[in-house]
Amino acid sequence: MGEENHSSWPTDSQTPLRDWQKDSWYGPTLVSENPFDEPEDAPELREMRSENLNNRSGAFWQQNAGPQITGGYHFGGRTTQDTATAPAAREPEKRHPLLLTLVCLVAAGILAGVLYYGVFSIRNIQVIGNSQVPTSEVIRVSGLRTGMPILSVSAEQVEQKLRQNPVLKFRYLQKDMPGTVVLAVKEREVCCWITWNGIMYTTDKQRMVLYETEDLTIRPANLVRVDGLSIRSGALVGQTLVLDSVEQETIFGNLFLEMKVLGCTELIEEADLSNVSSLLLTTRDGFTVAMGDAQNLHAKLRAMLITREELLSRGYQGGVINVILPETPVYSPAV
Repeated sequence: MGEENHSSWPTDSQTPLRDWQKDSWYGPTLVSENPFDEPEDAPELREMRSENLNNRSGAFWQQNAGPQITGGYHFGGRTTQDTATAPAAREPEKRHPLLLTLVCLVAAGILAGVLYYGVFSIRNIQVIGNSQVPTSEVIRVSGLRTGMPILSVSAEQVEQKLRQNPVLKFRYLQKDMPGTVVLAVKEREVCCWITWNGIMYTTDKQRMVLYETEDLTIRPANLVRVDGLSIRSGALVGQTLVLDSVEQETIFGNLFLEMKVLGCTELIEEADLSNVSSLLLTTRDGFTVAMGDAQNLHAKLRAMLITREELLSRGYQGGVINVILPETPVYSPAV
């Protein structure tokens, strides 16, 4: 392999080398030798070497390029930098949990307020079931108004406010989200009038007082005058008449209920309930109807209507129609 230069090795005059020093290099330090260069006595190895070996170009170096280490030392996969030049580690910012909770609560409150007062607010009010009382009056009495939160509307509160108008009866309240309210009412039907202690009252079939006046010259048209009631209390508008006799209260309600069912309330001018065992009706065309007690009211009223129609067809006017036995009504002409 050629003559070697042993100038760097110790001579015989020098101290003999120990075994661990025999493979050591005592010559000058190697200067910038490329470890991939082949010795001059082996040129065949240079021919077999790729031209891209030194500059690390090509697919192999691109696919397997490891992390570039600059400005530090690499020990076992870890890179360290000089502590004098390495920037201080930046600690992550810590958010206080109470502050975060407060922000979430404020955001939730704002969202709830927008939904409560904005999205779910009343924009349309519909009233059904009224014919005598104007819709605007029903809405005013109910306390409903546009813009108020629909979730705050209570059916119990609306029903209570409607009692300010004795004619109105609450049926139901329907909420159509997000902004429509449907209020269903029923109007009390005035069916009769009475006089008591110098005051004239009109009531419905549940004895609810709907109107009062001290002008006794007023005679309500198409209403039945009721005589013989023994009133204890409740003679105020919006209140229910309380009678001394529970039996008389029952007869009053059943009589006007059956007359409504048969559609003959407007045919009756007067009802005398002073004697619960001998009820008397007077028609507007002059017939007196003897009904006896309050048993079989429906059958007795129906017998009266059939008999009256027959009498009118035969030209009779006035007289007494006895329907105590509704299967066999008896007619007595006026004297």
